[in-house]
Amino acid sequence: RFVAEFGWQGPPAWTTLRRAISDDPLTPESPGMLVHQKAIEGDVKLTRGLVPHLRVPQSMVDWHWAMSLNQARAVRTGVEWFRSLYPLCTGTILWQLNDCWPVVSWSIVDSDGRCKPAFYALRRAYADRLVTVQPSDAGLQVALVNDTPQPWSGTLSVSRRSYDGEVLAEEESEVSVAARSAARVEVPRSVAGPDDPGAELLLAELAGERGLWFFAEDRASALPAPRFSATVTPVDGGVQVRLTAQVLLRDLALLADRAHPDAVVDDMLATLLPGETVTWTVRGPTPLDPDRLLAPDVLRSANQLVQPSS
Repeated sequence: RFVAEFGWQGPPAWTTLRRAISDDPLTPESPGMLVHQKAIEGDVKLTRGLVPHLRVPQSMVDWHWAMSLNQARAVRTGVEWFRSLYPLCTGTILWQLNDCWPVVSWSIVDSDGRCKPAFYALRRAYADRLVTVQPSDAGLQVALVNDTPQPWSGTLSVSRRSYDGEVLAEEESEVSVAARSAARVEVPRSVAGPDDPGAELLLAELAGERGLWFFAEDRASALPAPRFSATVTPVDGGVQVRLTAQVLLRDLALLADRAHPDAVVDDMLATLLPGETVTWTVRGPTPLDPDRLLAPDVLRSANQLVQPSS
């Protein structure tokens, strides 16, 4: 059994969008945008799918990021849920991989070959080994999915943490997942029950893999304005961007094409607790402007859609 042809719409990369549409002003409902949206009531559906999680942005730049992020989260949520149901569900077919023209659509690669944030979300959701926190009738569970030919075992740590990184409750257990299989572990009530849903999260970790659960939607949470330290170091064919979070950063992304149309980043959508670090490589024409790579419209996070950074 498998699930076929499901997905969620999102806009193409900003560079692709602006190459194809010259509306001035550019808005989600401007004439060119409407021509490049072929789903019945497509924009209505996008807004309806956004407002439970985030407020509707007031600028086109923020709208583009919010809808890109919501697409990434939607497909990631679906794939992780279906994978957690193994063996009831043993596969998924996502609609769709790519586009033949520049359009707001279900694709995860736009018509110019640029990967949307959803591409990176799915790459992680389809990893051979997956840790994901899922709801059940009995409460929260950690689903462990092992699609490798070797057993997967170790110490599973499940902790409830405040947004500033403090461990509020934690439990550990020894687990073993057979090859090509999946298992579920109940999250103890002491860990699963938040004192302040809008300022706490759940972190599950096994052998270097992790899954997160936020008790409140972003729009109802205390996500702070983004703060981080960063270095940009030249490497062959591009630069290496190293970011260290000073506050909780949720779904951090680097939209490289906004810095240069031909720039490509190797990963994105990292959630960092205070003090955690991520390193990404951006390939493209050199030299790439370090200040532009770290600009608020290039280096994005969910935090900006809750607490604007500028």
